[in-house]
Amino acid sequence: MNREDLAKAVIAACKWLDEPQVVIFGSQSLLGSYDDTELPDEATRSREVDMTPASAFRGGIGIDEKVSVLDVWVGEDSPFHSMHGIYVEGIHKETVVLPHGWENRLVHFDVTDGSGNQTYGRKGLCLEPTDLCISKLIAGREKDHEYVGALIRENIITPEAMLDRIDKSGIEWPPGYPDNRELALTRAQNWLHAQKPLQSEPEPSASTGALSAAMRSHPRTIKKLLNTRKPRAQDQEHERRGVVDNSRAVDRDYGITD
Repeated sequence: MNREDLAKAVIAACKWLDEPQVVIFGSQSLLGSYDDTELPDEATRSREVDMTPASAFRGGIGIDEKVSVLDVWVGEDSPFHSMHGIYVEGIHKETVVLPHGWENRLVHFDVTDGSGNQTYGRKGLCLEPTDLCISKLIAGREKDHEYVGALIRENIITPEAMLDRIDKSGIEWPPGYPDNRELALTRAQNWLHAQKPLQSEPEPSASTGALSAAMRSHPRTIKKLLNTRKPRAQDQEHERRGVVDNSRAVDRDYGITD
């Protein structure tokens, strides 16, 4: 999917809803922030646009009916789907798990008619990328990990940014979410920690490397190696005369017996 496809979905949805704005969830909300040419294949593979009427956030009446309108007229197997190869899935905002304050970070995707002029004020309000990825990781499906992993690989999003958002904002859990909230969040955090780049060890200095090589190649300890000195002239004379200097014997690691 690309931005042109997303624009078609927004125009059609707004028309059938008789509303100027829709809120876009799911993987394709990323197109509100990036052109498809900037994204990996995993991020644009889906042909589905998850959205809900913007009136759902203003206490609108008849949201269930409007979600059904989306599914019937621009949903899967609809005439819109047959014509454009993409479709809309109407969802309720209560089914989405996101960090607190996500609605204040929505990215505005203004639909144009190709000339740069805005078309009837129609607009898709897309999830901010960090919020989007956290939502997918809490869902925790294999395809979610592939999606977020591809964005990390391309340096579009970072594990650190997502962990920081979780720590600072916390998670807004819908009332109907199952009781395994702690487990879902812990799994997402553990997965993110595992994606953080490993800290490389510093390169050894030339002197350290040479010393290590000497230790590996010499059978004696380095202390003994460094304490080894050339025999003094006095020692040589004593040895020639058969005289043992006890002080030097200890220094040279000789055994002294009675």
